[in-house]
Amino acid sequence: MADWPPRVRRLRLLWLLVPALGLLELGLHVVLSHRAPSVEAWRALAGPALALKRAGEPVVVAPEWAEPLARLTLGDRLFPLGELARADDRSVPRVLELAELGARAPAFATWRVVSERRVGPFELRVLENPSPLRVRYRFIDHVRPGELSVALVRDGAERACEHTDHARATAGGLHGQVAAPRERFQCPGSAELYVGVTVIDDQDYRPRRCIWAHPPAEGTLRLRFSAVPLGTKLHGFAGLSYFLFRDGVGPPITLTASSGTTEFGSASHRDETGWSGFELSTAALSGQSADVVFEIQAAGNFRRDYCFAMEAVE
Repeated sequence: MADWPPRVRRLRLLWLLVPALGLLELGLHVVLSHRAPSVEAWRALAGPALALKRAGEPVVVAPEWAEPLARLTLGDRLFPLGELARADDRSVPRVLELAELGARAPAFATWRVVSERRVGPFELRVLENPSPLRVRYRFIDHVRPGELSVALVRDGAERACEHTDHARATAGGLHGQVAAPRERFQCPGSAELYVGVTVIDDQDYRPRRCIWAHPPAEGTLRLRFSAVPLGTKLHGFAGLSYFLFRDGVGPPITLTASSGTTEFGSASHRDETGWSGFELSTAALSGQSADVVFEIQAAGNFRRDYCFAMEAVE
C-alpha cells in the first residue's frame, strides 16, 4: 500500500468505519434500553393494564419515582384513591405491578408471580400476597348515618355531632392544612371538630386515606359503629399530616376501643412517629356482630389533627 496513490490509500481505510458504526449502534442500543419510557409509551399501556386490573387490587409502579408519570397518563381507573391511599398492604390479596427498566417494587419482591407479560418497555406482573389478612369490616367504608354516630363527651354528658353532606369543603393547598370533606359529622365548637374521610401525608409523603377524628380540648370524642362483624383483632393505623406535625411538640393522642363492657385496649400516638400501626384484640367477641366504640382524647388545647384507619380482621 505504501506505493499506492494517497487517494486510493484513503479509500482502502473506509472499511474501518464498519466496526466503528457497529460499536456506535451497540452503544445507542444500551443507552436507549435504559432510557425511561416516554409519555406516549405509558399511555399505550392503559389497555393492557386495564385488562389485568381487578377492583380492590392496587396498581404499584417500579421504580417508585415513575409513579407520578404513571398516575398522570393512566388516570383514576388504574389508580382509584381508595387503593392508592390505602393504610398498608397486609390485607391486599394481589397487586398489579407496572415495571420499567427491569425494576421490581421492593415491598412486593417476595410475593408470588401469578402472571407476567411484556408490553413494549414494560413488564406487567400480577403478584399474590402469600399471607393476606382476611378483612371482615373496614370502618372507613361506614362513615355515614345509620352505621356511625358521633358525640362529644364531657363530665358524662354527650353532645351529638350532626351529620351534614353540604359542609364547606376546604383544602390548604401545597403544604397547607388537610382537606376538609363536604360530608362529615360536624361537632359543636370549632370547625376542625368533625369526623369525616380525608387523606393525610405520611412520613414518606405518601397519601393515606383515613377517618379524621379531632379530639376536643376537654373531654372525649366518641364514635360508635353499629353491628360490626368482629374477628380476632382490630388492625389499625393512625397519624397526622407529617409535614405539619413532624416536630412532635403536641401531647400524645389516645384511642380506646370497646364494645359494651368489653374493653379491647388502647393505642397512644405521638406526632413524630408518623403513620404507624397497632393492633387490638377482639378475640373475646370473635364471630359476633356488636357495636364498636372508639373514644379519642388528648390533653391541652393543641391542634390534634388525628386521623386513623381501622379494619376488623380474622
